[in-house]
Amino acid sequence: MNSLVRLFGTGILPPQRSRAYRPEIDGLRAVAVIAVLINHLDPRRLPGGFLGVDIFFVISGYVVTSSLLARRDGSRWQFLRRFYGRRIRRLMPALVVNIAVVSALFSMLVSPLDDFFAPVMRTGLAALFGVSNLYLLRQGSNYFATDNHFNAFMHTWSLGVEEQFYLVWPAVLLLCGLGVAGAGSGALRRLKLASLLLLALSLALYVGLSLGGNAERAFFLTTARFWELTAGCGAYLLHRGSGSARDLGQKLALPRWRQPLALLALVALLGLLLLPEAWSLGTTVGITALTALLLLLLQPARGIGRWLCHPACLAIGMVSYSLYLWHWPVIVLARWTVGFNAVTLAPVLVLITLCTALSYRLECLFRYGHPAIPGLLYPATTVLVAVFNAGLQGPLLGRMFVGERRHAVGTTANMKRIGGTTVDTVHCFQEPTDPVVRGDGPDPCLALGPKGKDLPTLFFLGDSHTHVLIPLGEKLLASGRFNVFFMARGGCPVPFFPRWADGAPEQARYRRCRPFADNEERRVLARLRPGDRVLLVSNLAGHLEGIQGETRLKAEASYAAALRRFDAEVRRRGADVVVFGPLPTFPQLKIGGPLTLCQTEWFRPAWSLGSQCQPVLRPRRQELAAIAPAQRLQERTIRDLAGTRLFNPFDSICPPTQAVCSSVRAGTPLYSDETHLTNAGALLLYPRLMAFLEGQADGAPPPS
Repeated sequence: MNSLVRLFGTGILPPQRSRAYRPEIDGLRAVAVIAVLINHLDPRRLPGGFLGVDIFFVISGYVVTSSLLARRDGSRWQFLRRFYGRRIRRLMPALVVNIAVVSALFSMLVSPLDDFFAPVMRTGLAALFGVSNLYLLRQGSNYFATDNHFNAFMHTWSLGVEEQFYLVWPAVLLLCGLGVAGAGSGALRRLKLASLLLLALSLALYVGLSLGGNAERAFFLTTARFWELTAGCGAYLLHRGSGSARDLGQKLALPRWRQPLALLALVALLGLLLLPEAWSLGTTVGITALTALLLLLLQPARGIGRWLCHPACLAIGMVSYSLYLWHWPVIVLARWTVGFNAVTLAPVLVLITLCTALSYRLECLFRYGHPAIPGLLYPATTVLVAVFNAGLQGPLLGRMFVGERRHAVGTTANMKRIGGTTVDTVHCFQEPTDPVVRGDGPDPCLALGPKGKDLPTLFFLGDSHTHVLIPLGEKLLASGRFNVFFMARGGCPVPFFPRWADGAPEQARYRRCRPFADNEERRVLARLRPGDRVLLVSNLAGHLEGIQGETRLKAEASYAAALRRFDAEVRRRGADVVVFGPLPTFPQLKIGGPLTLCQTEWFRPAWSLGSQCQPVLRPRRQELAAIAPAQRLQERTIRDLAGTRLFNPFDSICPPTQAVCSSVRAGTPLYSDETHLTNAGALLLYPRLMAFLEGQADGAPPPS
């Protein structure tokens, strides 16, 4: 503890510790925050480190319930006012300063034209009011997606969950008859029953959403996380029932086995942190149960409790909130500037330590400082920072940016949109496990040209390779010749054709592909008019990759049958089908983030650019040989279909005049991974596709 005092100053310690203070809980907080830190530094080192947040949830439920039941106020209003006053002093000062400083730095280092700018700043704004988890859910965010490695406020989702819990939990206690003078034993029994009911309902919701393909909702929704905080409450109530918070449950059963069980629980908890993210449903339930068990079993002077009360553990546990607040923004800002790698790791850790030290001093000033600090200072400061953040997205947009303004800023590798419309990734792209939406109302994925419904419509359907063509759709729309429509689902070709042998593992993940394709066919066919065209864009070569022998022949036959059936339905409505041929492929690391990271700045030197920004070169002849089987299948199938034509985009990316194909042109990446085009790559298809749509047989662009 002396080292902590030397680092942070003598003002870090509270003037007086409650008799119910359990130092081993600070040690458990240290385990949680270090797990999160290691996972964020390098997920490969601790794949399940993100479960540290779940440990925090359980601890919060325990500590908040303990704090609420330790007080008997004269009225319900006084009970609520004092509780929220303590929570605001505990959380808001450090959070408000964090969001103000990070918002300013982000505005200085990230171009306002970058697609990441607005969502990141809005996440910070939402975090000020405790709703960033709901904002991220509304944005269709996936916590584990690579894009979120560049959102400096992504980590605040968990604070949103806790703050929303704080809005509800005191009311539950009051409804049970607790929190005010005169509460009887019956009130405590009612709280136990209410806690058990809420835990069961919330856990059922979490499991149902997780198994039902709604992993994002299960992750971000407070109602789906409530069971973890309630588990902490249950641990406290059991503790209290077996003694009290002060005697640490001395009446708890199995006293001889208490310390061995605690050691076993901690070892099991650490083991769960080593398991991969794919097992998150089971590991989340396990880590929650083990944390609640540890809160029951741990004692500061015995067994594993002594280790958790080591001065180093206590030091980290006491600063865990500030460490959690600052570690992620520092890592993210490093990614936006000098890069985050082995070279920059040490400076990043030093900066995290300094920011944590300053933030913790601020925490203590408001938490344990002079009580005369006006209560209105907290909401006033929050509103001021919210106005500042909003101003950086409005009147001050771009004024603080210190980078090179002449750079052509590309959009992100994953976020696509047609400006001024609702055609974008959020509305028009679905993950394979997303529920199939069967609505027939106004479609947000249809963009109308200047003459509206008088123009023919191009319906783009298919897998994720359809999604990456949305920027191409924007240019087609701007030509004034077409309306455009996009709908895509990862890994799902349209029309659907079964392509795996029975029992193949892919079937579980892609079990919704057939209903998705059938649903989109039905919706598009209902909208088709004479002169419209349906453009089918799927990675056919990828869908057939690795399939051999009899299974390959069956897959090819099913593809041909599906295309013939779809061609007949489309021709019956006076429309046509266009099938996109295969593109070159470039084995490379996935960029999966802002393409501006492949542009040098004075704060982003050339040596910091990742290897994924370097061009990948492939002989043209080798690329043509690689796509030949898929292209021959398309040509054979289309040969006898009167209403279907094949568009070959290959030459747009790798012209016949080049002996070598490159994933980069004039310093601009054309691919975000092995097969998916960037915006710049998609736009290269425009001249040839426009010529094709205008009726030139080979699709070659007209001479300029």
